[in-house]
Amino acid sequence: MSQTNRQELKMKIDDIIRKCIEIPGISIQRSDFSTELLLKEKEGKGSMTFFPLFPGVTIAYIFVNSPTWTAPNFREDSSIEKGPLLLNYCVTGRCEIILNNENFVYVKDGEISLTERFAQKQYVYPRRIYEGMEFFIDIDTLTAQSVWVQGEFDINFHKVVDRFCPDGATYISPATSEVEEILTKLWSLFDVSIPFSISQMKIYTLALFSLLQSQNDIPPSQACTFFTETQVDIAKRVEKIITSDLRQHHPAWELAAQFSVSETSLKNYFRGVFGQNISIYLREVRMKKAAELLATTRLSVAEVAEQVGYMNQSKFASVFKKQFGLSPLEYRRSKNLEN
Repeated sequence: MSQTNRQELKMKIDDIIRKCIEIPGISIQRSDFSTELLLKEKEGKGSMTFFPLFPGVTIAYIFVNSPTWTAPNFREDSSIEKGPLLLNYCVTGRCEIILNNENFVYVKDGEISLTERFAQKQYVYPRRIYEGMEFFIDIDTLTAQSVWVQGEFDINFHKVVDRFCPDGATYISPATSEVEEILTKLWSLFDVSIPFSISQMKIYTLALFSLLQSQNDIPPSQACTFFTETQVDIAKRVEKIITSDLRQHHPAWELAAQFSVSETSLKNYFRGVFGQNISIYLREVRMKKAAELLATTRLSVAEVAEQVGYMNQSKFASVFKKQFGLSPLEYRRSKNLEN
């Protein structure tokens, strides 16, 4: 297949942005140095800020407070076979990735993923929060328009693909200390003034891919720890059940029986998708809701406790203080002072 044909079969970053702004709830803001996509929906909000560094190389800074972000629809375009090389780095939260075999894996804090597989329908953030970076590497454009980048810095991006994504595989692993050091510096540049930050982004991005190309010992991929669509569906349905009415209590054995699986399996599915045990996850949801009620309503502490499933006010106050470092009344006063 010729170089031109290969280019026609891959989506470009401009295609991705163009398709994204066709999605309801997504708006766009452009500046001289970046393009920002803004998500504002009933379920949450977020932003993705794209900085083109070289022809074929773009970095995006992602901040999401939402369970999902609808992916651009490329399924109608049969000429596009796959996307650019994508490198994700999760700073905070959890991101769902679908493997080529349709199984699910999750990238969590401090982990990187490399793949040429684009999101099918939507980006999924099970914890409803995500902060991270994503690099878009269009190797064909790089080869055609930024040949000096590969020549001057001796970076072969095809080699990176062959090392981490052979035969279309998805790679997931905790970042090594050397890789994490570079990624941490890149992350900090989002708050640095432009255009100085752009030049630094370029330097550290080249350093990152040079390191990935030359690493002697590549940590094994954790993409082998996957969950089937059915298992993920069970975990997500359990999460909806336990959070739909925080006053209710649902024992794990009861939930397991409802889905005809063992209690151990149910707990493993939930931990795999949401990154926490059911009890810890639910406690954090309850405390977050309690904090919201304390800050925005005139409900008494006892009434707030009852709303989030605590009949014992002292127990509630103890858990709340452990979570926020303040008693419920101290928290309410602090929020009243802020307003």
